[in-house]
Formats: sequence, structure tokens, C-alpha cells
Amino acid sequence: MKGREDFLPRLIALVGGRPVRWAAPPQTNGDYDGRDRTLEVFNADAGEQRDLLRRLRPIRSELGLIVGGAVIVIFHTRSESARLYADFIASHHGAPLRAVAE
Repeated sequence: MKGREDFLPRLIALVGGRPVRWAAPPQTNGDYDGRDRTLEVFNADAGEQRDLLRRLRPIRSELGLIVGGAVIVIFHTRSESARLYADFIASHHGAPLRAVAE
């Protein structure tokens, strides 16, 4: 059986090469129900997010079976990705902060 990490390459391809990760464990109090089912998509501006959700739709039920419930998707805009997650973005196969060609 595949684990959620096994899906990352497929998820990255579906969202046009954008950095993607499963949400990290909480660093402080204030956690929320479903963190273990939360997928973060970076470099996704507001105008792109509906299309990105549409791209993920075909595998959401399969992912839900793996993670134990509905997948929560959190989008981070390009500016917030650069401001708050620059280290992660840089480590994502050296992906520069740039517009992603569709």
C-alpha cells in the first residue's frame, strides 16, 4: 500500500511543478483537526487556485483513503511562499521563485 509521501511526485506534476508538502507537525499550541491530512501547495496565487483544485480532483478520493479522510489543501501565494517558506522553496529541487509556466 502506498503512503502519502509516495504521492508527492504525482502531486507536484499535477500542480505544474510547484513545491508541495504534507503539513509539518505543529511547533506550538493551536493545532487543528486534520493537520495530518493537510497538503500545502506553494507558489499558487489566488487566480490559479481553483484550477489547481480541479487538477487534484481525480486523485482526492485515493488520497483520502491513504490519509484517513478528506484532504485539506492550503495554498500559499508566491509572495507568501517567498516571505515565509524561502528555505523550503529553495530546497524543492532548487526551484527558483518564479512564475510557473502552465
